[in-house]
Amino acid sequence: MAGPGDLDKSFANTGKKTITFGGVDAAHAVVVQPNGRIVVAGGGGAAASEFCVARLRANGTLDTTFGPAGKRRIAFGGDQEAAFGAALQPDGKIVLAGDSDFRVAVARLNPNGTLDGTFSGDGKRLFSWGAISRAQAVVVMPNGKLLLAGFSGPETGNVQLARLKPDGALDATFGVKGIAKVDFGGDDFGLAMARQANGRIVVVGRSSPTFPTDETLGAIVTRVRANGELDPDFAGTGKITLPGTSNARAVLIQPDRKVVVAGTADGSQKMTVTRLRPNGTPDPTFDTDGTAAIDVASVLVAGAALQPDGKIVVAGSGGGRFVVARLNPNGSLDTTFGTAGKATVDFGVPTFAHAVGRQPNGRIVVAGQRTVSDDFALARLLA
Repeated sequence: MAGPGDLDKSFANTGKKTITFGGVDAAHAVVVQPNGRIVVAGGGGAAASEFCVARLRANGTLDTTFGPAGKRRIAFGGDQEAAFGAALQPDGKIVLAGDSDFRVAVARLNPNGTLDGTFSGDGKRLFSWGAISRAQAVVVMPNGKLLLAGFSGPETGNVQLARLKPDGALDATFGVKGIAKVDFGGDDFGLAMARQANGRIVVVGRSSPTFPTDETLGAIVTRVRANGELDPDFAGTGKITLPGTSNARAVLIQPDRKVVVAGTADGSQKMTVTRLRPNGTPDPTFDTDGTAAIDVASVLVAGAALQPDGKIVVAGSGGGRFVVARLNPNGSLDTTFGTAGKATVDFGVPTFAHAVGRQPNGRIVVAGQRTVSDDFALARLLA
């Protein structure tokens, strides 16, 4: 009998689904609509790489009411383009954020997959916050404005944030002319973002040392106020590094305002999940020191999701397979899930997870890339 962590065979008959756009296709973001339909976005295409997005029905079949036969490609005119973040508006519109030839690229789609002409005139927006600019995450605010987080470069890049008005214009009341940056002193990457109920914004990522220093910075966490300024109520300076974690790629905000950060341990042999109190200090009620480590060989964490019961789902890749773990609210592995708290999904060829989401019924959707055939790969697990 199937149980939590097993493949959900009601999804595409096997629990697994692949989608091709005709090129080197990779899914980087997944969001689930209130009706259970799944929006998955990334990059690919037969010619120049473009934004690629598909919508699936809850049973895993392509939703033919979205775009041509359930899929849509969006070109910004560059050679290399991909969406890395996705979000849903309350009106059903879909926002995608990523890059196009090292510029920040944002698109907004109507619920049927067509470009929304009320956003920047044609549904697409390009701008730069550095010589190399990429948005990794997007959040829709209650007032309809869009928050973007990512990074700039080259060499001494920074964590970057921007806020757009609902029409796509930069919001000059945020940061400097709509853009804010956070400098950790290295080559800094903002990789995931969450917005607190009070409007403060948490961004996590990593910082690499710049030549010629040999200093190791590792995983980073920063919190900024609603206007884009560093929040001194968080660790005194608005930013911290996480010892023992080299790369933070997911962040969640619990109802009690505690911050959950998921990443990869130094040496990439373990998933790490750290819980911080609202003031940025480690939460000692979570695995005694605030950080839980999960043994997974050669792992790269992709994302995390919070269940209503407080359990934490973390997804990533290890050994060429999807790896999903579930933790109890105290940081221990939930042994009712998979095998001793962990589950794997094998697509038969090396496959890498990049995102995770939860459906309204609690089932877990993981999205990424299946190599060899280079297509979107999705799996759904029972929760």
